[in-house]
Amino acid sequence: MQFVHLERRRVGGAGLLAAGALLGAVLAPVPADAAEIVGTITVSTPSNARIAAGSAKQVLAFSVSGNDVPALSEDNVNDVSLKGNNASGVATTCAVTYVVTSTTTVIGKTATNCAILGAASLVVTLANGSGTDTLTKANALTLVTPPSIADVTGTVPPVINDNSVLLNAANQTARFSASGGQTVRVRAGASFGFDPTTAAGLAVTMNGKAGSNFKVYTGATGLGALVQTTTSSTPGNSMTFTTGAGMTPGPVSLTITQGGISKTFTATATPNGPTPLVVSLPNVSSLSVSGGRASQQVSTTITGTGLPRALGDAQDPSKWLITFCGAAVAGSDVTAVNDSGTSVTVNVPPVSGLSPGLGAGVYAGICPVAVTDLTQTPQQTSPIALGAYYTVLAE
Repeated sequence: MQFVHLERRRVGGAGLLAAGALLGAVLAPVPADAAEIVGTITVSTPSNARIAAGSAKQVLAFSVSGNDVPALSEDNVNDVSLKGNNASGVATTCAVTYVVTSTTTVIGKTATNCAILGAASLVVTLANGSGTDTLTKANALTLVTPPSIADVTGTVPPVINDNSVLLNAANQTARFSASGGQTVRVRAGASFGFDPTTAAGLAVTMNGKAGSNFKVYTGATGLGALVQTTTSSTPGNSMTFTTGAGMTPGPVSLTITQGGISKTFTATATPNGPTPLVVSLPNVSSLSVSGGRASQQVSTTITGTGLPRALGDAQDPSKWLITFCGAAVAGSDVTAVNDSGTSVTVNVPPVSGLSPGLGAGVYAGICPVAVTDLTQTPQQTSPIALGAYYTVLAE
């Protein structure tokens, strides 16, 4: 559709246009020009007007309105672009591939490696006869550096159980209990820093369940070298959070949000490190009797989650294994369970002077208590917990 721009002019003292002059004005060729149209652009997607910088195919949807804005069509929309500055402050233009979906709406996707960072204007170029007009919304969008995690080709795994942070990288673990409550450490990519401030909106979900208790650190990978940071001016190269309860077992899907931009990392993001995995782990939280003399016959009730739900299963050595310092509880020494899988009562096996146990010639000490579900593949053993210890008393 072509539009003829008529100008109102005064002719003579009467300020009237003669009929012939008016006809000539209509029939005369319209000179090509470029003008800024007065109108409004309303961005509907993304709803927070923030998109990931340097990322292709970020969806953008907007509508236009205003008396001077023509009905949109594939014929008269010549170009959609973003204009802003790159990280060095240099003016940059990025093309947007687009589809005109109605006379007032457009859906587009950002191009690969758009270098704009920060505020960006949205510019729509429209055909106007043999020229073009533009409709611009200043600061329509903010392009934010998206979250990234450490390069898995390096020596440090990007996602681990924080309890193993002091171990060599090869021994660090990425196994997490579906029941939650564990601390996860995530290492940032080389070009990204975790921002601990509320304004940045740092958030994480693991397998669909929100994390909590976020902390951000700077420094090396060893725990002793890490320093917690709480300011936006000092972003951190690692963060920790506590997992939520009720996660679905299986490969980890980790979604990190910062600055209004979310990015999801799956197990395929860590092919060269330990594959992050959520599993249905047994958990030991406490013992009703937590100590006794060497070789004393003691009955104790182990409390936790994910424990055996049937006495016959708990007594079957092919299904469950309960150990004190590595010494197994005999099936006949498992005396009771509840059907909710939250408690099992056992007779403590001898552990003094034995290996496994406290060790040959050792008659007092602290024994970690573990419950292993042998029915899972691979087998799953309860993690170390403060309440999962039995103490053999000294003389």
